[in-house]
Amino acid sequence: MNKGMSLPTMRVSIPPLSMPPPPSLALRFCPAGPPSLERIEAADACVVSIPGRYCMSHVLVGPDCLALVDVGSNADLSLIEAVLAWLDKPLTWVLASHLHFDHCLGLDRIAMQHGARVGLHPLAHATAQGGAKLRGPGLWSLRLFWHTWLWQGAPLIAPEDRAEGLHFGFPWSANRFSAELGPALGEGHALAGLPGWRVLQTPGHADEAICLFHEEAGFLITGDTLRNFRGGEWNPLLTDGEAYRRSMARLESLEIQAVFPGHGPNILGGDMWRRLRPLPGLAGRV
Repeated sequence: MNKGMSLPTMRVSIPPLSMPPPPSLALRFCPAGPPSLERIEAADACVVSIPGRYCMSHVLVGPDCLALVDVGSNADLSLIEAVLAWLDKPLTWVLASHLHFDHCLGLDRIAMQHGARVGLHPLAHATAQGGAKLRGPGLWSLRLFWHTWLWQGAPLIAPEDRAEGLHFGFPWSANRFSAELGPALGEGHALAGLPGWRVLQTPGHADEAICLFHEEAGFLITGDTLRNFRGGEWNPLLTDGEAYRRSMARLESLEIQAVFPGHGPNILGGDMWRRLRPLPGLAGRV
């Protein structure tokens, strides 16, 4: 996308689907309000965003296939399956923005059901093959978790997730997938069948964090690198502050028209980086 170019983004209606009501606590307390099921299009990019129990799932729509980014809970699968059926294209990729439980507990099951490959950051890919366990956010930053949990509606672990054994995303988890692993998603990795989309490695909130970027449309899928509980903000729950500074600077160099966060409503429109809330405690962000 040319520097300074403002590309229109479109919200496209989705046929009525069986949506659970937004959590009452989120309606009452979350400053940005609960997210909604919506389809956003610009240039040749199309993303369908699906609110889940713990996080947002986002479907990338290619000419002939689909990729699904993040499935926080097995309780989300019925709605996700309804959206996939409506889109009526094969699901070939299931991607994890990072391996925290609230983004990955449903990944393996839906990948198995569709014969899709699982796409992971190289560190997460190595862990899933028996390598070293991943680090989580520092205990000092976890004190910031509780009000965001309330803003999401204070979701408890779903029975469907307990039944699956909580094998993903926790400090004790082996993160072993039964579904086929695709190649590790290195910096700049292009996704087969999804022209224009590429992987950005954005460590900080998690060492294994990735974003998905479509340059022509100015679309950025962020996982927990960015979130929207308060109108759009950098995430203060950090594993590595120095790595996060570098990731922030990297993203701020991009021309973005739409952010698809891991939590909260999508953020649309230009001048994105001026609109985000700063992150107290990091140099230059106070």
